[in-house]
Amino acid sequence: MPFKDAFTSFPKLETERFILRELRSEDAEAYYSYFSDHEVTKYWGYQGPKNIETASKTFTRFQNAFTRKEMITWGIATKDEDQIIGTCILNDFVRGSMVNLSYNLSRDYWGKGIMTEVLNTIIPFAFNELDMNRIQAKVMPENHSSVNLLTKLGFVQEGLLRDYIFGEFITDTLIFSMLKKDFITAA
Repeated sequence: MPFKDAFTSFPKLETERFILRELRSEDAEAYYSYFSDHEVTKYWGYQGPKNIETASKTFTRFQNAFTRKEMITWGIATKDEDQIIGTCILNDFVRGSMVNLSYNLSRDYWGKGIMTEVLNTIIPFAFNELDMNRIQAKVMPENHSSVNLLTKLGFVQEGLLRDYIFGEFITDTLIFSMLKKDFITAA
């Protein structure tokens, strides 16, 4: 599937335990609930929605960015209850060859291998369906869980961006990447 074809309709993906799908207005309460937790947002670079209405407006921005072929934001929904517990985002596509990866997860679901499972579905999609050559992720150095996750998945830490603008913050930021050739070799 060429890059442009991936934006014809929203790409719904599935893992063993989760459906990765477009966020809907009825997800706003769950999204607001976990995204208003400071522990979730402290490494995100964004303080999260101020209320459920703001969360719903955020979904509209996600949908508009998808229409413009700028971003894919998946809601991570449990298969049993279709409850949103996090998101995974591919954005800042560069000439159809590079993309940024970001993700978040409700604190209630930390430490259960969920993000490993989700990213093991998103990464092949980015390389195979979107034909990306490089996936990169930016992480605050003190976010040890994300550093460990990316390293476990095979991302390479490339360096430290000093006083980098990370969402709404200025902070040191680690940059990790995975190249398609490394992904294919590891597979």
